[in-house]
Amino acid sequence: MTTPVAALPPMPEQPAWLAEEPLPDLEVVAGDIEAWRAALPPEERFAAEYGRPATPEELDRFAPASTEVAEWLQDVAVQTAAVRALADARRIESLLTAFEASIADLTARFGERVADPDGLGGRAFASTMALLTRSDQRTVQREVRAGLVLRDRLPRTWAVFLAGETTWTRAQKVVAQLDGLDEEHWAAYDEHASRIVVASHRVKADLRRQREKLQAATAAARARTTFERRTVTLEVGDDSGAALVVEGLSTTWLPRQEALQRLAVAAHGTDPQHRTVAQLRHDIAERVFDLGLAAFQESAARGAEVVPATTKVQVQLVLTVPVLGWLGVTTEQAVLRGHGPIAMELAKSLAGSATSMIRVMTDPVTGVRLAMDRTTYRPPADLARWVRIRDGRTRFPGRSTPAHLADIDHAREWQHFGGTDDRNLITLDRASHLAKSAGLYTDELQDTGVVNIRDPWGHVFEDPPDAPMDPVPRELLPPPDGDDESCPF
Repeated sequence: MTTPVAALPPMPEQPAWLAEEPLPDLEVVAGDIEAWRAALPPEERFAAEYGRPATPEELDRFAPASTEVAEWLQDVAVQTAAVRALADARRIESLLTAFEASIADLTARFGERVADPDGLGGRAFASTMALLTRSDQRTVQREVRAGLVLRDRLPRTWAVFLAGETTWTRAQKVVAQLDGLDEEHWAAYDEHASRIVVASHRVKADLRRQREKLQAATAAARARTTFERRTVTLEVGDDSGAALVVEGLSTTWLPRQEALQRLAVAAHGTDPQHRTVAQLRHDIAERVFDLGLAAFQESAARGAEVVPATTKVQVQLVLTVPVLGWLGVTTEQAVLRGHGPIAMELAKSLAGSATSMIRVMTDPVTGVRLAMDRTTYRPPADLARWVRIRDGRTRFPGRSTPAHLADIDHAREWQHFGGTDDRNLITLDRASHLAKSAGLYTDELQDTGVVNIRDPWGHVFEDPPDAPMDPVPRELLPPPDGDDESCPF
């Protein structure tokens, strides 16, 4: 087993070999020194760079492979890629077969309302496949749509893909470039595409070039399609990070990006905080967004906007901060709604500017949040708020819709004597809630907080709750009443 690069020691400031055997007082360029060092045997070169003998594992990694070995290993990698291409072809083929059989089954059992491949039936199949294969539901849906287009509209390229002559990634590019192309050109496009995906090193550019030859209005048509698909999404990252992704026409956003860059560059030399251009770009964009949001709402209130705002919108953060973690007694982190755990230092800075807070009490021994009971069908605002705080996200396995964007659902239906209390209420994203209401799913909330979801084909998937807060250390708990530790009965 070889030692990873990260395990190697850092370069010393002055290698031992240089102190013992200094180089002659000659003027040599750095390239000559590197060439001389590279010519040393591996064990001497390692000692020269790290100041100590190499272990067998380190020497094995450090020694350069021969040309023959390198070429052989490259051939192995190529063959492995070919096997993967064939495996992907069989995977997509079987995925489409399973999809069509599943839609037929659902239609027979639940009627035409679930027959739409992009509706309830398609989402139910994608959810099940994602959970069974440990993948993402949206990825399954995209692969099904792309596979159907490739098989049914581009038979030549589909045959090349099934033969393992191209990869699934390249085949998906063919499907993407088909969007917006008139049907009369599909056959000609397919003929060109079947060759491009095998031989081209610039698949996307070559496919686009063929589109332009086949249909002069492609650019305008695709621009209209892009405009119709314009959207803004938030991609949650690690370490309290997130990325706001704006998708639209390049003619709309390139000038704004350039203006933002010019503002950041202009401020770079005079910024007292010594921020980088990238940091300034972010901070200026944040300020522009806040100013623009306020101006838009004032303009909408006067009826001057094409899309009027019916209610005033406040930028709001919902932050759950465990008190013991705040005090440094435990190591648990704060939780930002829609994101997840964030650093306690960041939470403290946010909480310092909060105008209001919601206090959530927890059991001091187990760390489990306390229950709140109600007896009406529609949960009152405080109970709904509690369930959302407790769940933090949709409880459908594999999905991550934040709880504040999800529905409150009776795990056991109200008409089946399910109560409106925290022991029977969970949060479900709208798509999962609609599928459950259509009878495709049933769910059950266990006493442990685990939610069991049963799909139309009998699979049961578990969704465990988020980890409870850390309990209070025993040394901080009050002593038990009385000094007698004997059993009271």
